[in-house]
Amino acid sequence: MNKGRKILKKAASVALGSSMVLTGASIAFAAGSYQETAKTSLDAMVSSVAGAVDDYAQNMDKAFAGSTGKMTLTVEDTGKAILGTLLGQEDMSWLQDLTMDMKVSVKDGTEAIASTILLNDQKLCDLNIYEDLSEMKQYIQIPEVSDAYLALDPAGSADETTQEFMKEYMNALSDITSVIPDGKTVSTLFDRYGNLVIDNMEEGTATEETLSVEGIGEDCTVYEGVVTDDSARSMVEEILTTARDDKEIKGLFDLWNQGEDQYASYQSGIDDLLNDIKSAESEDSESTESFSEKLWVNSENKVVGREIGISDGTDSQPVFSLKTPSSDGQTALLLEFGADDSYVTVTGTGSSTDGLWNGDYILAVNHTEAMDIGVTDLELKPEKAGYYNGTFTISFPEAQTDDENADVTSMLNGFSAVLKMDSDATAETSSMELSVLTSGVSLGTLSITGGYGEGAEIPDLANPGTVYAVDNEEEMTEYVKNADWSVITENMKTAGVPADLADGFLQILESSVEETSTEDAEGSTDETTAQETSAEDAAA
Repeated sequence: MNKGRKILKKAASVALGSSMVLTGASIAFAAGSYQETAKTSLDAMVSSVAGAVDDYAQNMDKAFAGSTGKMTLTVEDTGKAILGTLLGQEDMSWLQDLTMDMKVSVKDGTEAIASTILLNDQKLCDLNIYEDLSEMKQYIQIPEVSDAYLALDPAGSADETTQEFMKEYMNALSDITSVIPDGKTVSTLFDRYGNLVIDNMEEGTATEETLSVEGIGEDCTVYEGVVTDDSARSMVEEILTTARDDKEIKGLFDLWNQGEDQYASYQSGIDDLLNDIKSAESEDSESTESFSEKLWVNSENKVVGREIGISDGTDSQPVFSLKTPSSDGQTALLLEFGADDSYVTVTGTGSSTDGLWNGDYILAVNHTEAMDIGVTDLELKPEKAGYYNGTFTISFPEAQTDDENADVTSMLNGFSAVLKMDSDATAETSSMELSVLTSGVSLGTLSITGGYGEGAEIPDLANPGTVYAVDNEEEMTEYVKNADWSVITENMKTAGVPADLADGFLQILESSVEETSTEDAEGSTDETTAQETSAEDAAA
């Protein structure tokens, strides 16, 4: 098999996989053939994508202008006991919670996070983090310790190519709405290339079949679309030919300031691919491989099942399946993807009452149960996209096999996690709580809340004042020598930290400063002695 045929098959498999995304979710209404069904589903998706993209861009603009957030880790009694044991039987009864209260802004290429750190609801210190996104440099300040900034260069150790990529990425992030295409462009591209994929799918057989999952079944008509060697060539050639001079794609290059040279390289690359594909036409060997997508359509003309498979002419192997038959108010789920003997599967059943979903599901790896997932009162259609309410409960069963994953499964057995989402679309606020439990007893909870609000003030990073480079040992030594940790120490005591523990923390810091000063003095004395000795030798 030459290069052209390999490219052809890879491209066809990618196009077919993309068609599953492009044709939207399984709730779309179907028609009377594979192509009609897929196109109806695609139309439903395209009609909603433009608004979703534009809403996302608007939300990002608001978030960058100013956002607030709070992260709180609450430690329960069992969690304190475990933590104390890990620290050598330390009494941690004083520890209640640790909070980071933040204001965030992104403006003119700079991200700013102005935060307050609280222990047991008492302020420890402020923590200000600023990042120059164009230069990929971070500046960190703890005002209670020092007015100076600590400077980090995350990309400093990377090669030149990586540094350039990171800078371009972070620049785009600083003004992300300027690089996001408008909703009309995105929906046009989805519609255009989704239809190209579907038009080049050959109609397979149409059969009647009962789709059954977890004992729940529906009588369905099964439509099949097939990509053979010939149709794959036609599909890929048509997609590439269209993409070569696509005005919307050219608009993306202009939007991203890629320039005419980059666009010319893009077109040249497509020309090379088309030539490689044409070279495959001269081969005498016939391929028996094909790709297919099956759609299960119920009596209400809704797609309730999809399956993408690969056939070698003898056997057919599914690589992706999504099946959701319903009966008597219950809906089953089978989501599976993989190949050969490696699969990830999610199965279970659930039902909806007053728009809230409740169900129980199992995640399996290679057909071995790895995780149990419970869903409680999950809002199916939130008042506003992104503002979800509901609860997920995750637990880990006992190991059922002796394979390499058994030790991990056994270690997690008895632990569970509860994720609760609580949002208010009107107030535009969201919160999430993640609790970790063992044998049903909570160890602690991480809660995160966020919304739009007053952002952080951004200083002039071109003239930030005194700056110490973290990767410079001498500068870090100078920072530690000049820092004042007493305010944080006293705040620790106010927050309930035992005095001996807080004082011990201060003593460790003071000792490190003394040791550093002693080393500097000894180094200076040695240098002076060496200079005097050299002078005496020279005089002699």
